Amino acid sequence: MVLLLIPAAPLLAQLANNTVTVTASQSSTVQPDEAVFSVTVSSGVDKSLDDVVAAVTGLGITATNLVQISNPLTASSSLPLPSNVPAPSLGWTFQLVVPFSKLKDTTSALASLQKSISQNNSGLSLTYSLSSTRISGQQTPNCNLADLVTKARAQAQDIAGAAGFKAGAIVGLTSATSNAVPPICSLTARFAMGMMFGQPEPNITITATRTNNVQPDQVLIGLRVTSGTTAGLDDIAGALSGAGITGANFAGVYTSTIYTTSGGLPTPQNELFWSFTLTTPLSKLSATLTQVISAQQTMSANNSGLALTFFVEGIQVSPQLQQSQPCSQAALLSDAQSWAKQVANAAGVSAGPILSIATPGAVYARSTVFNLTCSLTVQFQLM
Repeated sequence: MVLLLIPAAPLLAQLANNTVTVTASQSSTVQPDEAVFSVTVSSGVDKSLDDVVAAVTGLGITATNLVQISNPLTASSSLPLPSNVPAPSLGWTFQLVVPFSKLKDTTSALASLQKSISQNNSGLSLTYSLSSTRISGQQTPNCNLADLVTKARAQAQDIAGAAGFKAGAIVGLTSATSNAVPPICSLTARFAMGMMFGQPEPNITITATRTNNVQPDQVLIGLRVTSGTTAGLDDIAGALSGAGITGANFAGVYTSTIYTTSGGLPTPQNELFWSFTLTTPLSKLSATLTQVISAQQTMSANNSGLALTFFVEGIQVSPQLQQSQPCSQAALLSDAQSWAKQVANAAGVSAGPILSIATPGAVYARSTVFNLTCSLTVQFQLM
């Protein structure tokens, strides 16, 4: 069931230049109809994204469903690693969205795969959870624009009447359209009051927004080198380079105190923790981690007093990929023109020629998945 809530209190208005401007908002309440699963596949560092996807493809998971890669820190100090420390591993987390009608079947399929994947000697294991619910695009109600105009005019008349005027013709409209789910519908209408000399040309302004998922193509690896307190940055950078790690960016250094047992008493010992960030293409993650593990072994074997640990910080969209996926200005303009026509029709006017176009640009954002949000503001003549 769809409920349209049009509260009176949020209607905002102002008097200026013989006009009254009112903003009317309209929210919609719909029931979630999709389940969102978080599926994590654990593997050795020798596995690639293709290897992992191949193991879960029967669930309908593809590389585009990947939302995170992580692994635990492999050590915390320069002391020798205990013999029981497990081999480095990776956790590949995917987001799987299914309709409620397939919830039971999906849960059964996940449980079955969880059992079989650990028995086929693939070196993989699987965990999953039902993390949230959401509203699909099929559940999106249309904005009741005519109702918004009616409410705006009524409120405008109340305000104008209190000042001894009458809210007349609409001389300005502002609204927005987006592919977000669910939408929040709003409309700002400017009404004439009395004489209208020297006013800007009547217009309708529409901001069109589109948000699309983008598959990350880079992985961030955190490196930490533990050293004595007399080491300098040049010493650490040289040790990394000598062990075969290049291109790491220095992130910071701090002192940490550990305690060792000497004569039955705890003895404090200061160490420096040097932090670096290494960026690698997702397609080369396995090769890069293999090189990092080799460097870890090299630094441990040469008795330099240095120890290397690493962890996968996460995934990101590279600047190159961002630049290669420009916003579709034609699609945004089409959205703006279509919405302007609907808004104008609801107000009993029409949208004429384009007066101006503004392009705020593209913004990459991360919630659970990576999104590219593009927007375009178009002003039309109001006729």
